[in-house]
Amino acid sequence: MRIPPAAFVVLLLAPTSCKKYDKSQDDDPGPAAPEPSKSESSSKTEAAPPPAATKKKALTPEELGTCKLTSTGAIAKEQTTPGGRSATNVTYWMKEEERKSLMGTDGFAVNCHGSDIKFSLIPSGKKDGMPFKPKKYAITKGTGDASVMVLFGNKTLDAVNGTVDVTAFDKHHIAGTLDVKGKLVPGGGEVKLTGSFDLICPGFGNCE
Repeated sequence: MRIPPAAFVVLLLAPTSCKKYDKSQDDDPGPAAPEPSKSESSSKTEAAPPPAATKKKALTPEELGTCKLTSTGAIAKEQTTPGGRSATNVTYWMKEEERKSLMGTDGFAVNCHGSDIKFSLIPSGKKDGMPFKPKKYAITKGTGDASVMVLFGNKTLDAVNGTVDVTAFDKHHIAGTLDVKGKLVPGGGEVKLTGSFDLICPGFGNCE
């Protein structure tokens, strides 16, 4: 049988194979939906409470330092006294509210008071005369940046002169040496007083 030319052309153009149908292409789900976000209250971590203020350790009398004095001449004595608030008063160690009851300029006092000798280094009243740093103070009657008072019982050391050398001064302690002399009143006679002190900041607001 003879095949018409037109039918032959149709056979040549017909596909020789069929592509397998893939249903998954019709059901493409697209990009995955994002997970629902958690509520703001549950996603944020609660802020931690501020740390409690550290309470400063109360120092024992032995930890507050000492003052050692030796007198020679008309009165010969040796004495050691403890530190503490009665031994030193330093405005630089105080917070503003602690200074409200004070008068005058910034400065400090050193008191070495015992049964035999009472020694005090006090401000002369000059502004900036007693800075918050080591300094050697020349003690002369009526002049200088600091004054000294010395008592031996009911007798006073008059016309005191010499030096008090503050060798260390910070928020932890004040330390130094002294070398002064004067005339005993009443009774006369010269007395020389030497010594050293190292007094720890006794719990004021700016102590370290």
